[in-house]
Amino acid sequence: MDNLALKKPAIDFKKICDEILKRLNGKTCNDNITGIEIKLRRSLCDMTLQELAEDICSVSYLCKIEQSQIKPNYICLCDICEKLNISKDTLKVLMDLNKVLIDMVGAYFENDEEKLEEIFNKGKGLENYRYKIISFIYYIYKKEFDMALKLSNELRNIVGVLNDIDLYTYAVFYNILNFDLIEAEEIYEELKMISKLNSRENELMNLVDFLIVKCLFKMNSPLLVKKIDELSEEYLKVARFDLIEDIRYILALYYLFNYEYEGYENIRKVIYLKKYSKSLDIYYKIINKIKVNKKDLLNADSYAYILGLVTIDKAKALELLNQMNDFNNNVEFDSSLVEYLALDSVEEKYNYILLTVLPKLKASKNKIISKFFYNELLLITENTFKYKLFYDFCMEMKAWRNYFFS
Repeated sequence: MDNLALKKPAIDFKKICDEILKRLNGKTCNDNITGIEIKLRRSLCDMTLQELAEDICSVSYLCKIEQSQIKPNYICLCDICEKLNISKDTLKVLMDLNKVLIDMVGAYFENDEEKLEEIFNKGKGLENYRYKIISFIYYIYKKEFDMALKLSNELRNIVGVLNDIDLYTYAVFYNILNFDLIEAEEIYEELKMISKLNSRENELMNLVDFLIVKCLFKMNSPLLVKKIDELSEEYLKVARFDLIEDIRYILALYYLFNYEYEGYENIRKVIYLKKYSKSLDIYYKIINKIKVNKKDLLNADSYAYILGLVTIDKAKALELLNQMNDFNNNVEFDSSLVEYLALDSVEEKYNYILLTVLPKLKASKNKIISKFFYNELLLITENTFKYKLFYDFCMEMKAWRNYFFS
């Protein structure tokens, strides 16, 4: 499977968490990003403090601007920026970059590609870390993961100097980028800290809530039901019915993977968006060994479409799967499900679970997928004579459950 030749990143999760904990204890960073940009531009232009300050202001005044100790006089700032070839339009963006970052998060959440492009292009040429975070969001949205990873590595090394809103935003999008590569428990703990720190003044907290829901789903935690109930009430108050539909879909999947059919049916009845209802129908048929038809695939979400297609056209499904990568935001995405369903014989499926799935599950701790494969292995060994002794031994020793869910 093509992963853009990328491996699991070297995650300094503790570094980000420690910095967030410092913020909980009252440590804050200066919000004046203008001085940072001026210093960066001056360095790029190979210009000394004396050379830049000449005919504009004193060296000490410029030094204080660069160190974010003062907010510069606007006329003086315009003269400095002109000398550094920063246009007035770019300066306007620079001075309002806090709002621009919040707007970028909102555009990402609303899936507004036109606005994302507009915001990204307005700040082109800026070198400060806040614009790098804006670019980071842009590259994640555009699925330009090599660029996103490059920026992520740069930002991860300077978390101590990021302003609060910058740090929270970076931490959230870092987890969006690496959601399928980091253990859900780690992401969940960090997101709980972020949720304590940030207000609901923008869409950032909605993204945090959705990531928490995805983590709880991946962990197969009963807390998911409570969290979705809480969020549903909040979204109802502000008439965000689209968001309610999104989290109901995840809850329906949770019930389905846990064979809680009463809960599944109750949620399924109130899901109206076609891509979700059609996707749920595909999952239901696969889990219950019901034949999937071509008409079932119409309007399904991308991963559910491939999952249904593999039962009809294995070669085509595997071809489409290879076009996907590890950086996938589908909450239920797992390549092993498609690869498993593409196998023909019982022996192939048995060996695939033991030799491929189990090591992967041990690494990822994806409990929702573990549940599916646990039941598949139970079914194979119980109903296949050549594996019956293995089944009896494992049931007696209670080894299977520990192996899948430890």
